[in-house]
Amino acid sequence: MGKTLGILLMTGPYTFENSHTFYDLAKAALEKGHEVKVFLFVDGVNNAKLDQDPSPDEPMNEKLQELADAGVEFQACGLCTAARGFDQTGNDFVSGVEVSGLTEFAEIIGECDRFVTFSI
Repeated sequence: MGKTLGILLMTGPYTFENSHTFYDLAKAALEKGHEVKVFLFVDGVNNAKLDQDPSPDEPMNEKLQELADAGVEFQACGLCTAARGFDQTGNDFVSGVEVSGLTEFAEIIGECDRFVTFSI
């Protein structure tokens, strides 16, 4: 059985390369048989927003949906989503993203063998 990789994504999808690097890292970890748990924090919650159209890039929400479908566990900070006007039930996000809080974030950290942060 693989190990568990935790990731904190704090930046939005199209300002920095963080989201693309996060996606590549999560996908590689899955391919190696590892479990991946992600907490979207601050502007990181914008990565999971539905109906993105960053033409010509592939929308980041589609990449997150691919990861969620492959078994990546996503949590989005409830305060961060509220501050950005997102629905607190997760209806504004791709399927598989759960709106939660810092208690769940702490649990993710405790369950991981390694933890990586993407921030500015």
